[in-house]
Amino acid sequence: MASVSFCTVVSFLFCMVYVDAGQKCHGSPRMYKGKRCASTTFYHDGRKGACGCGPDHTDKQFWWNRNSFVTAPNQHLFDSGGKTWCGGVCGKCFRLTTTGGWINGQGEEVPEGQSYVFMATNLCPNKWPNLAWCSQSWQNGYKNKYGYGAHFDLEDGAGQIAAIGWKGKNPEVTWEWSDCYWPHKHDRRTPNDGMYSQCYCSRHPGGEKK
Repeated sequence: MASVSFCTVVSFLFCMVYVDAGQKCHGSPRMYKGKRCASTTFYHDGRKGACGCGPDHTDKQFWWNRNSFVTAPNQHLFDSGGKTWCGGVCGKCFRLTTTGGWINGQGEEVPEGQSYVFMATNLCPNKWPNLAWCSQSWQNGYKNKYGYGAHFDLEDGAGQIAAIGWKGKNPEVTWEWSDCYWPHKHDRRTPNDGMYSQCYCSRHPGGEKK
């Protein structure tokens, strides 16, 4: 990335191509093979998250919310109305598929075509330290710093993101809505609707306080 600052006017276009070389998604919104694209990162904070997927009256996670394929989407995707508790996508599933691309300086290559289904159980809020990834809003054209309209922060509480080879590589992915039931039958790491029914926001979708 440092080479960008030394670009001459003559070589400016070449340098811009170099900076974008790891990303396969292009356009506005960014797309790849006809599907919407997103950036990814990983996290673990041990808490039940913005969808309330832990026992009532404590901030601890259910075991499956720690061990499974769950995600914290960016604020605009989590709830376009700005809710930070019991957002509209709580309990919904997304199929994420690697493009083979990555953001230069922020990750590295993961082979194209790896596909897993994740359930939304948490929020990546539009505030520090998430502003580079999760700040999609009308002020910036609903794109984050890297040009993506969606971002998925992936729970790695039991090393599940490391196990699939994505941890720290932050792969570029395409995303689409998915059923949760059938993916769970094929890969138990994807939570099903029965698991989500344990969450506070499943029982109180309006986000009423306890």
